[in-house]
Amino acid sequence: MCGITGFIDLSKRTSSEVLLGMRDSLMHRGPDAGGEYFYDSQPFSLGLAHRRLSIIDTTDGANQPMHYEELSMVFNGELYNYQEIREILVKAGYSFRTQSDSEVVLLAFHKWKSKALDLFKGMFSLILFNREEQTLYLIRDRFGVKPLYYYLDDQLLLFGSELKPFHTHPQFKKSLDLKSVWYFFQYGNIPSPHAIFKDTYKVEPGTMLSIDCKTLRLEKKVFWSPTAYFQKETLSISFDDAKTKTRELLTKAIDLRMVSDVPVGLFLSGGYDSATTAALLTQSHKALKTFTVAVPEAGLNEGPKAKKIAEFLGTDHMEITCDLSEALQVIPKLSTLYDEPFADSSAIPTYLVAAHAATKVKVALSADGGDEMFAGYNRHLYFHRIPKAVNYLPPILGSSVANAISALGLQGLKAQRVQKFARLMSDFSIESYMNAMTTSMSQDVLATFFKHRGMPDPLPFIQGRSPLASMLLNDSVNYLPNDILHKVDRATMAVGLEGREPFLDHDLFEFLAQVPDHYKCDGTRTKILLKEIAHDMLPTSLMEGPKMGFAIPISAWMRKYLCEELLALSEESFLKEQGVFNPYELRQAVLMFLKGKDQNALFIWYYFSFQSWYKQWM
Repeated sequence: MCGITGFIDLSKRTSSEVLLGMRDSLMHRGPDAGGEYFYDSQPFSLGLAHRRLSIIDTTDGANQPMHYEELSMVFNGELYNYQEIREILVKAGYSFRTQSDSEVVLLAFHKWKSKALDLFKGMFSLILFNREEQTLYLIRDRFGVKPLYYYLDDQLLLFGSELKPFHTHPQFKKSLDLKSVWYFFQYGNIPSPHAIFKDTYKVEPGTMLSIDCKTLRLEKKVFWSPTAYFQKETLSISFDDAKTKTRELLTKAIDLRMVSDVPVGLFLSGGYDSATTAALLTQSHKALKTFTVAVPEAGLNEGPKAKKIAEFLGTDHMEITCDLSEALQVIPKLSTLYDEPFADSSAIPTYLVAAHAATKVKVALSADGGDEMFAGYNRHLYFHRIPKAVNYLPPILGSSVANAISALGLQGLKAQRVQKFARLMSDFSIESYMNAMTTSMSQDVLATFFKHRGMPDPLPFIQGRSPLASMLLNDSVNYLPNDILHKVDRATMAVGLEGREPFLDHDLFEFLAQVPDHYKCDGTRTKILLKEIAHDMLPTSLMEGPKMGFAIPISAWMRKYLCEELLALSEESFLKEQGVFNPYELRQAVLMFLKGKDQNALFIWYYFSFQSWYKQWM
């Protein structure tokens, strides 16, 4: 796992010193080694830079950038099936200088060009320069596990694993993209391909960008998408056969992700995803190290349940118990870790468990992707339970009911959930349902806080073959890469730890996407298929209990510990100078929240996160 960055400059004003500064802004992603490559030609100059976290072939010979004939490359990630591809390349006449997966990637592109991507099983962001073609390629893995940004104007292309390298370049213009600001306040993150700054973008998952180095003309090619698999006909397969096949594919995916020349561990919660992963791992890997974080004072304590699972499986378990002050100390770090606005409060315990795990291992498996693949979110369940009679409500009557519900003045999480349901009363399509379940508030309410109108449309909704398929598909292309994977990448890389997600194996994903819906969620249960696999290895009594997740009492924290800072960030003079929000409406919302009103609690946390980021980076 590493940090990669670089540039193409048609003005040829970017110096090698600037390239070094860009490289070393990513020191946290790759503390073990750094390298760079500078190319100068008549029409342009180009730089590639790399910070390395050594995982496979830890020798200096595997440092990057790497070169082979006309190709130069920087690579971030892991290719899990590299040994298999290496054997094919050796038979084809290629020889290798290292034992690294990075060299396999480079030679595979020399042999097969972009068709090599079809062979890769792994997570990666990849930058490849072809000197003969004078073309640069920016490539991101199928699910978007590894990030890749770029900034493009008439004369300059910047690219990197994070936005931090862009800030070190003197020609980078940082101007807020208001469309992305709107998106952030709806979703708590900035979805691909958007980024917080104008002219700045994310390479989308499963996508390769080709850039003509002489003109900076860009072409996009999608090499993999989950859409087709959720639109195909359901497989005709029995539950037992689906269970057997799923277990085989999951076991293979887990074993592949144990390939490493350094110690590997596992994040273990009390949930089915990580417990099933641990159970399968202990059948073939002894002395498995597992890690759980607990902040009892914050009501976050999966420790006892995780400990029982670890004891049953015989893992080398480490329970990380943090006091409240340690958790609160993470909040000021978030705007540095996530160098564009990000408001998933579970980033706090994710960072805590990563930081402690990094003292024992250099690689940690996580179970991200299980909810998207096996239908584990409450919204997957609730859709079955909402009375279908609401489909037949006249829109005017539905709106009246929605307004009445919103006026009840409910508090806490219940208020947020009821308000989301109220937004459905005038339109209960699956698209409207998912929009209500995954956004912070209605567009009309949100618009009252902004000085400038023109809120963008919700993210495009992709239809699957059924309502559940549609939900899982849109979770996979939106929430998974933009929130979950973004969160884990930054939290782990900030402490020099590589995170790996065995559930995000594309063979496993493609199969499960076509499995009958009622094998996943039947309106009463979620994750049916995964739970049946788990119960073959773990006692049902050990696994029973509500889904917890990394729930942080963020509203209580803002009122008790962040109150003064929140008030300072909503001062009228500051807001007028910033020019983004309506000062009066925003200030009133903050004051009402501090008095105990929870209707806009999620918005207030998003606002606090945004302004904390703004103060640091703008």
